[in-house]
Amino acid sequence: MPFPFSVDREAPQPLYRQIAAQIRQQIREGRLPVGAKLPPIRQMAEQLGVTRLTAQTAYDELRAQGWIETVIGKGTFVARTARPEALIDSVGHSSTPDSVLDDQPKINQIAIVRSFAYAEPDPELFPAGEFWGELHRLRAESAALLRYSWPQGDPALRTALADLLRERGVEAMPDNILVTSGVTQGISLITQALTRPGDVVVVERPTHLGLINSLRTYHVRAVDVPLDEHGPRLDELERIIVQYRPRFFHTVPNFHHPTGTLMSPERRRALLALARRYSLILVEDDSSGQLAYDGDPAPALKSLDEAEQVIYISSMSKVMMPGLRVGYVVAPEPLHRQLVSLRRAADFCGPPFVQRAVANFIQSGALRRHLRRVIPIYRERRDRLLRDLRWHMPPGVTWTHPRGGFACWVTLPPGIDATVVSREVLRRGFAFTPGDAFLVAPGSNDHLRICFVSQPERVISEAVVVLSRVIEAQTGEGDYWMPPHPDVPQE
Repeated sequence: MPFPFSVDREAPQPLYRQIAAQIRQQIREGRLPVGAKLPPIRQMAEQLGVTRLTAQTAYDELRAQGWIETVIGKGTFVARTARPEALIDSVGHSSTPDSVLDDQPKINQIAIVRSFAYAEPDPELFPAGEFWGELHRLRAESAALLRYSWPQGDPALRTALADLLRERGVEAMPDNILVTSGVTQGISLITQALTRPGDVVVVERPTHLGLINSLRTYHVRAVDVPLDEHGPRLDELERIIVQYRPRFFHTVPNFHHPTGTLMSPERRRALLALARRYSLILVEDDSSGQLAYDGDPAPALKSLDEAEQVIYISSMSKVMMPGLRVGYVVAPEPLHRQLVSLRRAADFCGPPFVQRAVANFIQSGALRRHLRRVIPIYRERRDRLLRDLRWHMPPGVTWTHPRGGFACWVTLPPGIDATVVSREVLRRGFAFTPGDAFLVAPGSNDHLRICFVSQPERVISEAVVVLSRVIEAQTGEGDYWMPPHPDVPQE
């Protein structure tokens, strides 16, 4: 039986992704129910006029994402995990960092759910074919790249990163850059190097949930400093410094996560002056610094650092894809050598093949082209989110205006529990993250993080309408109610 699929050879999206996207849509709309048999690879390839490898790659992607399953000797079918019954009741019960991190991959397996819970780029926009081409071109160097590599990272990648850093206003030689397996490992190494159990580290409120987990792993006490529209409150930070003598202060000046706000130039200078006065080390996370939606990206805080008090960390996860696991750290000596030693002890080195491919992707100009393409799209999605929040949210709901990055921080009316709201919204097909996951200590749980860049504008609008109706029902303001998604089991 022919299936209603087609491919557009003029479209920028690879053919296998076009096929996979159409099958996902058919499943979401119920046209392909659980257990429905898909055509064999050969039949699909012949029907669409593509190679068997293209059809196979589409099926492989869908299988990896939990949409389909293959039974040997019988064929390929729409998987049980493409419907939410098996997973929906197992997620969203807690807003602790561990629970939220555990829930995220499960949410990704619930096919009808559109997730705003992950702070990651849109995989559909990444030029995967171009990156695979870089890997393919490395076959000639495969013998060298299959051996142990430098613990501080591939030299070609460190050279490419030095060029990127220069664009951020940071002067760093390749020998002063440490490549890590993402920002999380960078934070882990810095924590190991600078702290002992029982020490205090200052973080922003709210902060990145991965940071909270990392500090807890090393039995370090996190004390948080509140933010205002200009950045961290320095009067509160100074009080914390005097009282606790913290080992370092972790800050996200450019497009703070999860609020998306930008630290003002005056606050940056005042922060550096305060750090010099108390000999406080600053750890700057600049992972989203290139994703500016209102003008050019602001320089890194490190670009103003004259006293060598700023340790700079960043990642390719936010500008390429998180599965690459490539981050980097710029630190002064002798701390740099200590971090390299700790990295060597942890996993010796990163994967040379991936690091060299990332280096070539940067140096060929592919990264710059990719950012020129996606930033306007992300800006439009940000604008759609803010417009829909203004149109649909009931009184008492407020939100930040993200100047860049991935997320918007929503504050609910008093007495409304974000975990309850997120559970109700999940039952209606959308996933958000309760705000308590981003706090050192549980609070009033009246915030939600909305990660908007990975969903198209139509889905953003649908999600905001559902969220607004759930909040209205919780406050008693709503005069109508949206029924749950018919495929989601009710409690």
